[in-house]
Amino acid sequence: MLPPGPSAPPAVQTIEWIARPTALMRRCAARYGEPFTLRTLWADAPMVLVSDPETVRRVYAAPESSLRGGASSTVLEPFVGPSSILLTSGAAHLRQRRLMLPPFHGKRMEAHRGAVAALAEAELDRWAPGRPLRALPRMQELTLDVILRVVLGAPDPPLRAALRDALDMTTSLARLVALSLAPRGSAPWRPFERAVARVDAHLRAAIRVRTAAATGGSPPVPPGASQPATAASPAVIDELIAAGATEDELRDQVVTLLAAGHETTAGSLAWALERLARHPRVVARLRDGDEAYLEATVKEVLRLRPVLSITPRKVVEPFAVGMWTLPPGVHVTPCIYLAHRRPELWPDPTAFRPERFLEGAAAPYSWLAFGGGVRRCAGAAFATMELHEVLRAVVRRFELEPDRTQGERMRRRGVTLTPSRGGRVVPLAFGRGR
Repeated sequence: MLPPGPSAPPAVQTIEWIARPTALMRRCAARYGEPFTLRTLWADAPMVLVSDPETVRRVYAAPESSLRGGASSTVLEPFVGPSSILLTSGAAHLRQRRLMLPPFHGKRMEAHRGAVAALAEAELDRWAPGRPLRALPRMQELTLDVILRVVLGAPDPPLRAALRDALDMTTSLARLVALSLAPRGSAPWRPFERAVARVDAHLRAAIRVRTAAATGGSPPVPPGASQPATAASPAVIDELIAAGATEDELRDQVVTLLAAGHETTAGSLAWALERLARHPRVVARLRDGDEAYLEATVKEVLRLRPVLSITPRKVVEPFAVGMWTLPPGVHVTPCIYLAHRRPELWPDPTAFRPERFLEGAAAPYSWLAFGGGVRRCAGAAFATMELHEVLRAVVRRFELEPDRTQGERMRRRGVTLTPSRGGRVVPLAFGRGR
């Protein structure tokens, strides 16, 4: 017996999970308490959502022999592939993490800070003061440029365009519903599958160029493809090649890094600008250069508007959650969205108030923006650095206004939750006032 939850058919719950995810989570928590159970076609079994810190701690601390990561994310497989770090578990997952962590931390991360700042300034040069803009697509362009340089060592315009075309296909509510309800290979899937095939063609061409360079060969470089990295700009792909990854493994690992490495950060930046436009006092304080307050602001954006809502695990051995024992095969997932809104942990939880992170440390396992345990986001430090550099550049050059008073709702685009209207803001040249 599982915790209570909606009795609607899985197809109906799937549609609401796509169209009104935050309303669904809030309503279920209010009606059934926590934990509660959802049944959607995004998972092969019921999904039990939890948000209290102690249960979250137990989930993140559980060994793979009890709760398995990756097995709950198969909805991503058509795009990221079966050997993606998002889908692997156990030794294979840890081996991939060991390869992918160093470029996104420490000195190697810091080596990219100047490039991120320069790309941010170039993006801001395109902003016309007084003219509304949608922050989300602008931030997607910016963060994709960044991650292409880190992973491939250079821009790759054809791959960049193909990747965005495929990802943009999952932003349509109607198409996302159709993909979720229809079996793979059916008519609704074919345009997406063709888009993914275009990504594969460009990516595999780039992989073969880099592999040949690593082994002493010199095949012709396809037009627009990235050149092999120099010693001054080491690329993640070259390290994966040196570690002996097969072409299929390289394809899955690189496409995962490119997609996950920019889409979530872009969503967080869009939310940050949407929130800042409605809180001028925060912008004013950020402009003073207080690094602690900048860090607090980033954390508050990620608390109030997390771009991912859940971090699931699949039950391998019976797992106790409150008065229930979950059987093998079901999924148990910390719910980031609900954990960040627990009023006993976050007073006035729906208010945007960065100061709360200056008033004392958050309770353990109450702030879950990057997940936790051995599957915590490998690029968390890098994403935080990007958020810092972009927001620092924005407030130095612009005041921000919303184009309407009402804040934007959280809307699902693929697996991320982004501003419903794309994060529309009006930049004003700093000094002109409101």
